[in-house]
Amino acid sequence: MSLTIKNFLTTFIAFLLLLAWWSSLTIGLSTDEYFHHINGLVRFEYLKTFGEFDEYQFRNNEFYPGLYDTLSYGLGQIVLLINKNFYSNNIDLMMHLVNIFFSSLSILGLYLFSKKIFNKNIAILTSLLTLLNPFFFGHMGMNSKDLIIFFSLIWFCYYFYLYCTEDKKIIKNLLLSSIFIGFGCGVRLTFLIVIFPAVICGLIFLFKKYESNLRYLTKRLLFHSLIAIVITSFFVILCWPHMIEEIRNGNFTKFFSLIVKNTINWNDGPKLGLINGEYYEVFNTPKEYFLNIIIYRLPFYFTLLIVASYFLFFIKKLNFRNQIKVFNQKFLVINIIGFFPILLTLILSVNIYDNLRLFLFVIPFFSLIAAFSIDHLFNTFRNSLKSKFFLIAIIVLFSLSFYRFILLTPYQYNYVNYSFLKYKDSNEKWEHDYWGSSYKELVLKIKNKYEKEEIKDFKITNCSGDRTLMYYLSKELGIKKLYRGTEELEATHVVLINRTTLDVFNPKIYPKINHLVDRKGVMELKDMEYVVRFPGIQTTCFKQYEGTNEVVVSRNGVVLSAFRKWVK
Repeated sequence: MSLTIKNFLTTFIAFLLLLAWWSSLTIGLSTDEYFHHINGLVRFEYLKTFGEFDEYQFRNNEFYPGLYDTLSYGLGQIVLLINKNFYSNNIDLMMHLVNIFFSSLSILGLYLFSKKIFNKNIAILTSLLTLLNPFFFGHMGMNSKDLIIFFSLIWFCYYFYLYCTEDKKIIKNLLLSSIFIGFGCGVRLTFLIVIFPAVICGLIFLFKKYESNLRYLTKRLLFHSLIAIVITSFFVILCWPHMIEEIRNGNFTKFFSLIVKNTINWNDGPKLGLINGEYYEVFNTPKEYFLNIIIYRLPFYFTLLIVASYFLFFIKKLNFRNQIKVFNQKFLVINIIGFFPILLTLILSVNIYDNLRLFLFVIPFFSLIAAFSIDHLFNTFRNSLKSKFFLIAIIVLFSLSFYRFILLTPYQYNYVNYSFLKYKDSNEKWEHDYWGSSYKELVLKIKNKYEKEEIKDFKITNCSGDRTLMYYLSKELGIKKLYRGTEELEATHVVLINRTTLDVFNPKIYPKINHLVDRKGVMELKDMEYVVRFPGIQTTCFKQYEGTNEVVVSRNGVVLSAFRKWVK
Protein backbone atom coordinates (compact mmCIF):
# COMPACT_ATOMS: atom_id res chain seq x y z
CA MET A 1 0.00 0.00 0.00
CA SER A 2 1.45 3.36 -1.04
CA LEU A 3 2.09 6.16 1.43
CA THR A 4 -0.47 8.37 -0.35
CA ILE A 5 -3.25 5.80 0.06
CA LYS A 6 -2.23 5.18 3.66
CA ASN A 7 -2.40 8.90 4.47
CA PHE A 8 -5.77 9.22 2.76
CA LEU A 9 -7.23 6.29 4.72
CA THR A 10 -5.86 7.65 7.99
CA THR A 11 -7.46 11.03 7.27
CA PHE A 12 -10.73 9.26 6.47
CA ILE A 13 -10.60 7.47 9.84
CA ALA A 14 -10.05 10.82 11.59
CA PHE A 15 -13.06 12.30 9.74
CA LEU A 16 -15.29 9.36 10.76
CA LEU A 17 -14.21 9.64 14.39
CA LEU A 18 -15.03 13.36 14.37
CA LEU A 19 -18.42 12.58 12.81
CA ALA A 20 -19.01 9.91 15.46
CA TRP A 21 -18.26 12.40 18.24
CA TRP A 22 -20.58 15.00 16.67
CA SER A 23 -23.31 12.40 16.21
CA SER A 24 -23.02 11.31 19.84
CA LEU A 25 -23.74 14.90 20.91
CA THR A 26 -26.70 15.12 18.51
CA ILE A 27 -28.50 11.81 18.90
CA GLY A 28 -31.03 11.27 21.67
CA LEU A 29 -31.09 8.76 24.48
CA SER A 30 -31.83 5.19 23.49
CA THR A 31 -34.68 3.32 25.13
CA ASP A 32 -32.30 1.49 27.48
CA GLU A 33 -30.15 4.45 28.51
CA TYR A 34 -32.50 5.79 31.17
CA PHE A 35 -32.38 2.39 32.81
CA HIS A 36 -28.58 2.44 32.72
CA HIS A 37 -28.56 5.94 34.20
CA ILE A 38 -30.68 4.83 37.17
CA ASN A 39 -28.71 1.61 37.38
CA GLY A 40 -25.53 3.64 37.74
CA LEU A 41 -27.13 6.05 40.21
CA VAL A 42 -28.21 3.43 42.75
CA ARG A 43 -24.93 1.56 42.56
CA PHE A 44 -22.92 4.76 42.93
CA GLU A 45 -24.97 5.75 45.96
CA TYR A 46 -24.51 2.28 47.44
CA LEU A 47 -20.73 2.57 47.11
CA LYS A 48 -20.65 6.17 48.31
CA THR A 49 -22.57 5.30 51.49
CA PHE A 50 -20.61 2.05 52.04
CA GLY A 51 -23.72 -0.07 51.71
CA GLU A 52 -26.12 2.09 53.76
CA PHE A 53 -28.08 3.11 50.65
CA ASP A 54 -30.57 0.27 50.20
CA GLU A 55 -32.99 1.72 47.64
CA TYR A 56 -31.74 -0.44 44.84
CA GLN A 57 -34.65 -2.75 44.11
CA PHE A 58 -36.06 -1.77 40.74
CA ARG A 59 -36.94 -3.53 37.51
CA ASN A 60 -34.57 -6.39 36.71
CA ASN A 61 -31.38 -4.73 37.86
CA GLU A 62 -30.52 -7.50 40.31
CA PHE A 63 -29.21 -9.44 37.30
CA TYR A 64 -26.98 -6.61 36.04
CA PRO A 65 -23.47 -6.28 37.50
CA GLY A 66 -23.53 -2.54 36.69
CA LEU A 67 -19.80 -1.69 36.54
CA TYR A 68 -19.92 0.50 33.44
CA ASP A 69 -23.18 2.17 34.49
CA THR A 70 -21.59 3.08 37.82
CA LEU A 71 -18.46 4.40 36.10
CA SER A 72 -20.50 6.43 33.62
CA TYR A 73 -22.65 7.92 36.39
CA GLY A 74 -19.59 8.58 38.55
CA LEU A 75 -17.88 10.53 35.78
CA GLY A 76 -21.07 12.57 35.46
CA GLN A 77 -20.88 13.42 39.16
CA ILE A 78 -17.53 15.09 38.57
CA VAL A 79 -19.24 17.41 36.09
CA LEU A 80 -22.04 17.92 38.64
CA LEU A 81 -19.52 19.23 41.16
CA ILE A 82 -18.16 21.66 38.56
CA ASN A 83 -21.47 22.86 37.12
CA LYS A 84 -24.71 21.54 38.64
CA ASN A 85 -27.04 23.18 36.09
CA PHE A 86 -25.10 21.89 33.11
CA TYR A 87 -25.18 18.32 34.39
CA SER A 88 -28.88 18.42 35.36
CA ASN A 89 -29.89 19.66 31.91
CA ASN A 90 -27.56 17.46 29.88
CA ILE A 91 -27.65 13.95 31.34
CA ASP A 92 -27.97 12.52 27.82
CA LEU A 93 -24.95 14.52 26.66
CA MET A 94 -22.84 13.31 29.58
CA MET A 95 -23.72 9.66 28.98
CA HIS A 96 -22.96 9.94 25.28
CA LEU A 97 -19.59 11.60 25.87
CA VAL A 98 -18.57 8.68 28.09
CA ASN A 99 -19.87 6.17 25.53
CA ILE A 100 -18.09 7.74 22.57
CA PHE A 101 -14.87 7.98 24.59
CA PHE A 102 -14.87 4.24 25.27
CA SER A 103 -15.99 3.49 21.71
CA SER A 104 -13.04 5.49 20.40
CA LEU A 105 -10.70 3.61 22.74
CA SER A 106 -12.08 0.36 21.33
CA ILE A 107 -11.07 1.49 17.82
CA LEU A 108 -7.60 2.23 19.17
CA GLY A 109 -7.48 -1.26 20.70
CA LEU A 110 -8.61 -2.76 17.40
CA TYR A 111 -5.85 -0.90 15.56
CA LEU A 112 -3.14 -2.03 18.01
CA PHE A 113 -4.39 -5.63 18.01
CA SER A 114 -4.57 -5.85 14.21
CA LYS A 115 -1.17 -4.20 13.85
CA LYS A 116 0.39 -6.55 16.39
CA ILE A 117 -0.82 -9.80 14.86
CA PHE A 118 -0.64 -8.70 11.19
CA ASN A 119 0.67 -5.30 10.09
CA LYS A 120 -0.04 -1.57 10.00
CA ASN A 121 -1.83 -1.67 6.64
CA ILE A 122 -4.31 -4.27 7.85
CA ALA A 123 -4.77 -2.32 11.10
CA ILE A 124 -5.69 0.86 9.21
CA LEU A 125 -8.09 -0.94 6.88
CA THR A 126 -9.73 -2.86 9.74
CA SER A 127 -10.29 0.31 11.75
CA LEU A 128 -11.73 2.07 8.71
CA LEU A 129 -14.08 -0.76 7.73
CA THR A 130 -15.33 -1.01 11.31
CA LEU A 131 -16.11 2.70 11.49
CA LEU A 132 -17.84 2.50 8.11
CA ASN A 133 -20.14 -0.26 9.34
CA PRO A 134 -23.44 1.60 9.91
CA PHE A 135 -24.49 -0.58 12.84
CA PHE A 136 -21.23 -0.22 14.73
CA PHE A 137 -20.98 3.50 13.95
CA GLY A 138 -24.62 4.19 14.76
CA HIS A 139 -24.27 2.75 18.26
CA MET A 140 -20.98 4.38 19.23
CA GLY A 141 -22.51 7.28 21.14
CA MET A 142 -25.56 5.75 22.78
CA ASN A 143 -24.89 2.08 23.49
CA SER A 144 -23.91 1.43 27.10
CA LYS A 145 -23.73 -2.35 26.78
CA ASP A 146 -22.87 -3.95 23.48
CA LEU A 147 -20.07 -1.61 22.42
CA ILE A 148 -18.56 -1.74 25.89
CA ILE A 149 -18.47 -5.52 25.48
CA PHE A 150 -16.35 -4.98 22.37
CA PHE A 151 -14.14 -2.48 24.20
CA SER A 152 -13.45 -5.11 26.85
CA LEU A 153 -13.05 -7.90 24.29
CA ILE A 154 -10.55 -6.19 22.01
CA TRP A 155 -8.31 -4.95 24.83
CA PHE A 156 -8.45 -8.39 26.45
CA CYS A 157 -7.46 -10.00 23.13
CA TYR A 158 -4.58 -7.55 22.74
CA TYR A 159 -3.06 -8.15 26.17
CA PHE A 160 -3.86 -11.85 26.21
CA TYR A 161 -2.05 -12.20 22.89
CA LEU A 162 0.98 -10.48 24.43
CA TYR A 163 0.69 -12.74 27.47
CA CYS A 164 0.73 -15.86 25.28
CA THR A 165 3.40 -14.84 22.78
CA GLU A 166 5.92 -12.66 24.65
CA ASP A 167 8.21 -13.76 27.45
CA LYS A 168 8.63 -10.22 28.79
CA LYS A 169 6.15 -8.39 31.05
CA ILE A 170 4.11 -11.57 31.63
CA ILE A 171 2.65 -10.34 34.93
CA LYS A 172 1.77 -6.94 33.45
CA ASN A 173 -0.05 -8.55 30.52
CA LEU A 174 -1.77 -11.00 32.86
CA LEU A 175 -3.02 -8.22 35.11
CA LEU A 176 -4.27 -6.11 32.20
CA SER A 177 -5.95 -9.14 30.58
CA SER A 178 -7.66 -9.91 33.89
CA ILE A 179 -8.78 -6.32 34.35
CA PHE A 180 -10.51 -6.35 30.96
CA ILE A 181 -12.13 -9.70 31.72
CA GLY A 182 -13.44 -8.12 34.91
CA PHE A 183 -14.60 -5.02 33.03
CA GLY A 184 -16.48 -7.09 30.46
CA CYS A 185 -18.07 -9.36 33.09
CA GLY A 186 -18.94 -6.22 35.03
CA VAL A 187 -21.15 -5.27 32.08
CA ARG A 188 -22.50 -8.74 31.25
CA LEU A 189 -21.57 -12.09 32.76
CA THR A 190 -22.00 -13.62 29.30
CA PHE A 191 -18.70 -11.92 28.45
CA LEU A 192 -17.07 -15.15 29.62
CA ILE A 193 -18.74 -16.90 26.67
CA VAL A 194 -17.53 -14.16 24.30
CA ILE A 195 -13.87 -14.60 25.29
CA PHE A 196 -14.05 -18.39 25.51
CA PRO A 197 -12.71 -19.11 21.98
CA ALA A 198 -9.83 -16.63 22.40
CA VAL A 199 -8.88 -18.21 25.74
CA ILE A 200 -8.98 -21.76 24.32
CA CYS A 201 -6.87 -20.78 21.29
CA GLY A 202 -4.38 -19.04 23.58
CA LEU A 203 -4.10 -22.07 25.86
CA ILE A 204 -3.53 -24.39 22.88
CA PHE A 205 -0.71 -22.13 21.74
CA LEU A 206 0.85 -22.09 25.22
CA PHE A 207 0.73 -25.88 25.58
CA LYS A 208 2.37 -26.22 22.21
CA LYS A 209 4.98 -23.59 23.10
CA TYR A 210 5.83 -25.26 26.41
CA GLU A 211 5.28 -28.89 25.40
CA SER A 212 8.76 -29.73 26.70
CA ASN A 213 8.04 -28.16 30.08
CA LEU A 214 4.34 -28.79 30.77
CA ARG A 215 4.89 -29.01 34.52
CA TYR A 216 6.11 -25.42 34.66
CA LEU A 217 3.24 -24.26 32.43
CA THR A 218 0.62 -26.05 34.53
CA LYS A 219 1.86 -24.42 37.75
CA ARG A 220 2.03 -21.03 36.04
CA LEU A 221 -1.49 -21.29 34.62
CA LEU A 222 -2.99 -22.42 37.92
CA PHE A 223 -1.43 -19.50 39.76
CA HIS A 224 -2.29 -16.99 37.05
CA SER A 225 -5.85 -18.32 36.76
CA LEU A 226 -6.30 -17.69 40.47
CA ILE A 227 -5.13 -14.10 40.00
CA ALA A 228 -7.52 -13.63 37.05
CA ILE A 229 -10.46 -15.05 39.04
CA VAL A 230 -9.75 -12.73 41.99
CA ILE A 231 -9.47 -9.63 39.77
CA THR A 232 -12.55 -10.54 37.74
CA SER A 233 -14.61 -11.25 40.85
CA PHE A 234 -13.56 -7.92 42.34
CA PHE A 235 -14.75 -5.94 39.30
CA VAL A 236 -17.99 -7.91 39.04
CA ILE A 237 -18.96 -7.68 42.71
CA LEU A 238 -17.72 -4.11 43.29
CA CYS A 239 -20.77 -2.39 41.73
CA TRP A 240 -23.36 -5.08 42.33
CA PRO A 241 -25.26 -4.33 45.58
CA HIS A 242 -27.50 -7.38 45.21
CA MET A 243 -24.51 -9.70 44.99
CA ILE A 244 -22.80 -8.04 47.97
CA GLU A 245 -25.93 -8.33 50.10
CA GLU A 246 -26.53 -11.94 49.14
CA ILE A 247 -22.92 -12.79 50.06
CA ARG A 248 -23.40 -11.03 53.40
CA ASN A 249 -26.57 -13.02 54.02
CA GLY A 250 -25.00 -16.32 53.01
CA ASN A 251 -27.27 -16.75 49.98
CA PHE A 252 -24.63 -16.51 47.27
CA THR A 253 -25.21 -20.00 45.82
CA LYS A 254 -28.97 -19.51 45.51
CA PHE A 255 -28.57 -16.04 44.02
CA PHE A 256 -25.93 -17.18 41.55
CA SER A 257 -28.17 -20.02 40.34
CA LEU A 258 -30.94 -17.46 39.72
CA ILE A 259 -28.50 -15.33 37.71
CA VAL A 260 -27.52 -18.29 35.53
CA LYS A 261 -31.17 -19.28 35.08
CA ASN A 262 -32.17 -15.74 34.14
CA THR A 263 -29.29 -15.41 31.71
CA ILE A 264 -30.23 -18.62 29.92
CA ASN A 265 -33.97 -17.87 29.90
CA TRP A 266 -33.87 -14.13 29.18
CA ASN A 267 -37.44 -12.94 28.65
CA ASP A 268 -37.24 -9.26 29.46
CA GLY A 269 -36.67 -8.03 25.91
CA PRO A 270 -39.18 -7.51 23.10
CA LYS A 271 -41.71 -10.25 22.47
CA LEU A 272 -41.96 -9.70 18.72
CA GLY A 273 -39.57 -8.80 15.96
CA LEU A 274 -39.87 -7.75 12.32
CA ILE A 275 -37.40 -8.92 9.72
CA ASN A 276 -37.88 -8.18 6.02
CA GLY A 277 -41.62 -7.78 6.46
CA GLU A 278 -42.11 -10.98 8.45
CA TYR A 279 -43.13 -10.93 12.12
CA TYR A 280 -41.54 -13.47 14.42
CA GLU A 281 -41.75 -14.36 18.08
CA VAL A 282 -38.43 -13.47 19.69
CA PHE A 283 -38.35 -16.61 21.83
CA ASN A 284 -38.67 -18.53 18.56
CA THR A 285 -36.21 -16.57 16.43
CA PRO A 286 -35.95 -17.98 12.88
CA LYS A 287 -32.68 -19.71 11.99
CA GLU A 288 -32.32 -17.55 8.88
CA TYR A 289 -32.17 -14.36 11.02
CA PHE A 290 -28.51 -13.62 10.27
CA LEU A 291 -28.90 -14.55 6.60
CA ASN A 292 -31.58 -11.86 6.27
CA ILE A 293 -29.27 -9.33 7.91
CA ILE A 294 -26.47 -10.20 5.47
CA ILE A 295 -28.72 -10.02 2.39
CA TYR A 296 -30.74 -6.91 3.27
CA ARG A 297 -28.84 -4.87 5.85
CA LEU A 298 -25.06 -5.18 5.55
CA PRO A 299 -23.41 -2.98 2.89
CA PHE A 300 -22.84 -4.97 -0.31
CA TYR A 301 -19.19 -4.00 -0.57
CA PHE A 302 -18.54 -5.25 2.98
CA THR A 303 -20.04 -8.68 2.29
CA LEU A 304 -18.23 -8.88 -1.05
CA LEU A 305 -14.85 -8.10 0.57
CA ILE A 306 -15.36 -10.83 3.17
CA VAL A 307 -16.24 -13.38 0.46
CA ALA A 308 -13.22 -12.25 -1.56
CA SER A 309 -10.92 -12.74 1.46
CA TYR A 310 -12.09 -16.33 1.87
CA PHE A 311 -11.69 -16.94 -1.85
CA LEU A 312 -8.14 -15.58 -1.85
CA PHE A 313 -7.30 -17.51 1.28
CA PHE A 314 -8.43 -20.88 -0.03
CA ILE A 315 -6.83 -20.49 -3.46
CA LYS A 316 -3.65 -19.43 -1.66
CA LYS A 317 -3.36 -16.03 -3.32
CA LEU A 318 -2.96 -13.97 -0.15
CA ASN A 319 0.62 -12.77 0.15
CA PHE A 320 0.34 -12.84 3.94
CA ARG A 321 1.10 -16.54 3.99
CA ASN A 322 4.78 -15.75 3.56
CA GLN A 323 4.86 -12.32 5.14
CA ILE A 324 3.08 -12.99 8.44
CA LYS A 325 4.32 -15.66 10.83
CA VAL A 326 1.75 -18.49 11.34
CA PHE A 327 -0.77 -16.53 9.25
CA ASN A 328 -3.09 -19.50 8.74
CA GLN A 329 -3.43 -20.08 12.48
CA LYS A 330 -4.08 -16.40 13.15
CA PHE A 331 -6.67 -16.26 10.37
CA LEU A 332 -8.41 -19.29 11.88
CA VAL A 333 -8.49 -17.74 15.37
CA ILE A 334 -10.03 -14.50 14.04
CA ASN A 335 -12.77 -16.53 12.35
CA ILE A 336 -13.42 -18.58 15.48
CA ILE A 337 -13.79 -15.44 17.63
CA GLY A 338 -16.18 -13.91 15.08
CA PHE A 339 -18.32 -16.96 14.33
CA PHE A 340 -18.46 -18.66 17.73
CA PRO A 341 -21.10 -16.37 19.34
CA ILE A 342 -23.28 -16.55 16.23
CA LEU A 343 -23.09 -20.34 15.95
CA LEU A 344 -23.73 -20.77 19.67
CA THR A 345 -26.77 -18.48 19.40
CA LEU A 346 -28.18 -20.55 16.55
CA ILE A 347 -27.50 -23.88 18.26
CA LEU A 348 -29.06 -22.80 21.58
CA SER A 349 -31.92 -20.89 19.90
CA VAL A 350 -31.15 -17.74 21.88
CA ASN A 351 -33.59 -14.82 21.60
CA ILE A 352 -32.42 -12.29 19.01
CA TYR A 353 -33.81 -8.85 18.26
CA ASP A 354 -32.77 -5.29 17.34
CA ASN A 355 -30.99 -6.41 14.17
CA LEU A 356 -27.23 -6.67 14.92
CA ARG A 357 -27.19 -4.75 18.20
CA LEU A 358 -26.48 -7.78 20.36
CA PHE A 359 -23.59 -8.81 18.09
CA LEU A 360 -21.78 -5.52 17.55
CA PHE A 361 -18.64 -7.01 19.07
CA VAL A 362 -18.18 -9.44 16.14
CA ILE A 363 -18.34 -6.76 13.43
CA PRO A 364 -14.68 -5.63 13.85
CA PHE A 365 -13.45 -9.22 13.47
CA PHE A 366 -15.31 -9.56 10.19
CA SER A 367 -13.91 -6.16 9.22
CA LEU A 368 -10.47 -7.64 9.86
CA ILE A 369 -11.25 -10.52 7.50
CA ALA A 370 -12.51 -8.07 4.86
CA ALA A 371 -9.31 -6.02 5.20
CA PHE A 372 -7.19 -8.81 3.70
CA SER A 373 -8.92 -8.67 0.32
CA ILE A 374 -8.87 -4.88 0.04
CA ASP A 375 -5.18 -4.86 0.95
CA HIS A 376 -4.60 -7.51 -1.72
CA LEU A 377 -6.38 -5.33 -4.29
CA PHE A 378 -4.23 -2.32 -3.42
CA ASN A 379 -1.06 -4.40 -3.72
CA THR A 380 -1.96 -6.03 -7.05
CA PHE A 381 -3.83 -3.13 -8.68
CA ARG A 382 -1.04 -2.10 -11.05
CA ASN A 383 -0.25 -5.55 -12.37
CA SER A 384 -3.65 -7.25 -12.45
CA LEU A 385 -6.59 -6.40 -14.71
CA LYS A 386 -8.90 -8.48 -12.49
CA SER A 387 -7.85 -6.45 -9.43
CA LYS A 388 -8.53 -3.21 -11.29
CA PHE A 389 -12.07 -4.26 -12.24
CA PHE A 390 -12.82 -5.63 -8.77
CA LEU A 391 -11.49 -2.54 -7.00
CA ILE A 392 -13.53 -0.25 -9.25
CA ALA A 393 -16.64 -2.33 -8.43
CA ILE A 394 -15.89 -2.04 -4.70
CA ILE A 395 -15.42 1.73 -4.99
CA VAL A 396 -18.78 2.10 -6.79
CA LEU A 397 -20.61 -0.04 -4.23
CA PHE A 398 -18.88 1.77 -1.39
CA SER A 399 -19.84 5.18 -2.80
CA LEU A 400 -23.51 4.19 -2.93
CA SER A 401 -23.37 2.79 0.59
CA PHE A 402 -21.53 5.80 2.01
CA TYR A 403 -24.06 8.16 0.42
CA ARG A 404 -26.88 6.45 2.33
CA PHE A 405 -24.63 6.24 5.40
CA ILE A 406 -24.25 10.03 5.45
CA LEU A 407 -27.93 10.70 4.73
CA LEU A 408 -28.90 8.71 7.84
CA THR A 409 -26.71 10.77 10.21
CA PRO A 410 -26.86 10.41 13.20
CA TYR A 411 -29.12 7.34 12.91
CA GLN A 412 -26.81 5.09 10.89
CA TYR A 413 -28.00 1.96 12.70
CA ASN A 414 -31.20 2.22 10.61
CA TYR A 415 -29.21 1.33 7.51
CA VAL A 416 -30.68 -0.96 4.84
CA ASN A 417 -28.61 -1.87 1.79
CA TYR A 418 -29.52 -1.43 -1.87
CA SER A 419 -31.65 -4.54 -1.98
CA PHE A 420 -34.10 -1.69 -1.41
CA LEU A 421 -33.12 0.76 -4.15
CA LYS A 422 -35.35 3.35 -2.54
CA TYR A 423 -34.75 3.47 1.19
CA LYS A 424 -38.39 4.38 1.83
CA ASP A 425 -39.44 0.99 0.40
CA SER A 426 -38.02 -0.64 3.52
CA ASN A 427 -40.34 1.33 5.80
CA GLU A 428 -42.70 -1.55 6.55
CA LYS A 429 -40.07 -4.28 6.32
CA TRP A 430 -37.96 -3.37 9.38
CA GLU A 431 -38.44 -1.66 12.72
CA HIS A 432 -35.75 0.92 11.94
CA ASP A 433 -35.48 3.22 14.99
CA TYR A 434 -36.12 0.40 17.45
CA TRP A 435 -34.28 2.26 20.23
CA GLY A 436 -36.17 5.56 19.98
CA SER A 437 -33.02 7.67 19.72
CA SER A 438 -34.89 10.06 17.40
CA TYR A 439 -37.27 11.11 20.21
CA LYS A 440 -34.96 13.99 21.09
CA GLU A 441 -35.16 15.47 17.59
CA LEU A 442 -38.91 14.83 17.49
CA VAL A 443 -39.61 16.65 20.76
CA LEU A 444 -37.46 19.60 19.67
CA LYS A 445 -39.49 19.78 16.44
CA ILE A 446 -42.73 19.75 18.46
CA LYS A 447 -41.33 22.55 20.61
CA ASN A 448 -40.54 24.65 17.54
CA LYS A 449 -43.90 24.03 15.84
CA TYR A 450 -46.38 24.73 18.64
CA GLU A 451 -46.96 27.55 21.09
CA LYS A 452 -46.70 26.85 24.81
CA GLU A 453 -50.45 27.22 25.26
CA GLU A 454 -51.11 24.59 22.60
CA ILE A 455 -48.64 22.16 24.17
CA LYS A 456 -50.41 22.42 27.54
CA ASP A 457 -53.57 20.97 25.98
CA PHE A 458 -51.83 17.89 24.60
CA LYS A 459 -52.64 14.57 26.23
CA ILE A 460 -49.87 12.28 25.01
CA THR A 461 -49.50 8.52 25.02
CA ASN A 462 -46.82 6.47 23.32
CA CYS A 463 -46.07 3.02 21.99
CA SER A 464 -42.46 2.49 23.11
CA GLY A 465 -39.66 4.03 25.16
CA ASP A 466 -41.61 5.55 28.06
CA ARG A 467 -38.71 6.77 30.19
CA THR A 468 -36.66 8.17 27.31
CA LEU A 469 -39.63 10.04 25.86
CA MET A 470 -40.64 11.34 29.28
CA TYR A 471 -37.13 12.74 29.82
CA TYR A 472 -37.39 14.92 26.71
CA LEU A 473 -41.07 15.83 27.15
CA SER A 474 -40.33 17.03 30.65
CA LYS A 475 -37.09 18.77 29.79
CA GLU A 476 -38.21 20.55 26.61
CA LEU A 477 -42.01 20.87 26.90
CA GLY A 478 -42.69 20.75 30.63
CA ILE A 479 -44.99 17.73 30.19
CA LYS A 480 -44.89 15.51 33.27
CA LYS A 481 -47.33 12.76 32.39
CA LEU A 482 -47.95 10.13 29.74
CA TYR A 483 -51.49 8.77 29.41
CA ARG A 484 -50.92 5.02 29.69
CA GLY A 485 -52.91 1.99 30.79
CA THR A 486 -56.55 2.65 31.61
CA GLU A 487 -56.04 6.38 30.87
CA GLU A 488 -54.76 5.79 27.34
CA LEU A 489 -58.08 6.41 25.61
CA GLU A 490 -58.08 9.96 27.03
CA ALA A 491 -54.98 10.77 24.97
CA THR A 492 -55.24 13.19 22.04
CA HIS A 493 -51.82 12.46 20.55
CA VAL A 494 -49.44 9.51 20.38
CA VAL A 495 -45.65 9.45 19.98
CA LEU A 496 -44.47 6.53 17.86
CA ILE A 497 -41.50 4.63 16.61
CA ASN A 498 -42.00 1.68 14.29
CA ARG A 499 -41.61 -0.93 17.03
CA THR A 500 -43.39 -4.25 16.71
CA THR A 501 -46.25 -4.83 19.10
CA LEU A 502 -48.93 -7.38 19.87
CA ASP A 503 -52.22 -5.56 19.78
CA VAL A 504 -54.24 -7.51 22.34
CA PHE A 505 -56.64 -4.58 22.66
CA ASN A 506 -57.81 -4.61 19.11
CA PRO A 507 -61.63 -4.64 18.97
CA LYS A 508 -61.49 -7.68 16.73
CA ILE A 509 -60.15 -9.65 19.70
CA TYR A 510 -61.43 -7.94 22.81
CA PRO A 511 -64.42 -5.87 21.67
CA LYS A 512 -65.88 -5.44 25.15
CA ILE A 513 -62.90 -5.07 27.48
CA ASN A 514 -60.24 -3.27 25.48
CA HIS A 515 -60.69 -0.09 27.53
CA LEU A 516 -60.64 -1.85 30.90
CA VAL A 517 -57.28 -3.61 30.77
CA ASP A 518 -53.93 -2.01 31.41
CA ARG A 519 -52.01 -2.46 28.15
CA LYS A 520 -48.61 -2.26 29.76
CA GLY A 521 -49.54 -4.61 32.58
CA VAL A 522 -50.70 -7.30 30.20
CA MET A 523 -47.68 -7.05 27.97
CA GLU A 524 -45.24 -7.41 30.86
CA LEU A 525 -46.79 -10.59 32.24
CA LYS A 526 -44.24 -13.38 31.93
CA ASP A 527 -42.76 -16.39 33.66
CA MET A 528 -39.09 -17.27 34.03
CA GLU A 529 -39.63 -20.57 32.24
CA TYR A 530 -41.82 -19.46 29.37
CA VAL A 531 -43.48 -16.43 27.87
CA VAL A 532 -47.21 -16.23 28.43
CA ARG A 533 -48.81 -15.97 25.02
CA PHE A 534 -51.89 -13.84 24.35
CA PRO A 535 -54.10 -13.76 21.30
CA GLY A 536 -53.47 -10.61 19.36
CA ILE A 537 -52.68 -8.98 16.07
CA GLN A 538 -48.98 -8.77 15.20
CA THR A 539 -48.38 -5.24 14.04
CA THR A 540 -46.21 -2.17 14.51
CA CYS A 541 -46.82 1.02 16.43
CA PHE A 542 -47.27 2.98 13.18
CA LYS A 543 -50.11 0.68 12.11
CA GLN A 544 -51.70 0.24 15.53
CA TYR A 545 -52.48 3.90 16.15
CA GLU A 546 -54.45 5.52 13.35
CA GLY A 547 -54.32 9.24 12.71
CA THR A 548 -52.43 12.08 11.05
CA ASN A 549 -48.73 12.70 11.58
CA GLU A 550 -48.26 16.31 12.70
CA VAL A 551 -44.49 16.12 13.30
CA VAL A 552 -42.05 13.51 12.03
CA VAL A 553 -38.36 12.71 12.13
CA SER A 554 -37.34 11.12 8.87
CA ARG A 555 -34.25 10.23 6.90
CA ASN A 556 -34.17 9.53 3.18
CA GLY A 557 -37.97 9.13 3.04
CA VAL A 558 -38.33 6.78 6.03
CA VAL A 559 -40.20 8.03 9.11
CA LEU A 560 -38.19 7.13 12.22
CA SER A 561 -40.55 8.65 14.79
CA ALA A 562 -43.82 10.54 14.65
CA PHE A 563 -46.08 12.80 16.71
CA ARG A 564 -49.53 11.75 15.59
CA LYS A 565 -53.00 13.12 16.27
CA TRP A 566 -54.78 9.97 17.37
CA VAL A 567 -58.07 9.15 15.65
CA LYS A 568 -59.78 6.45 17.70
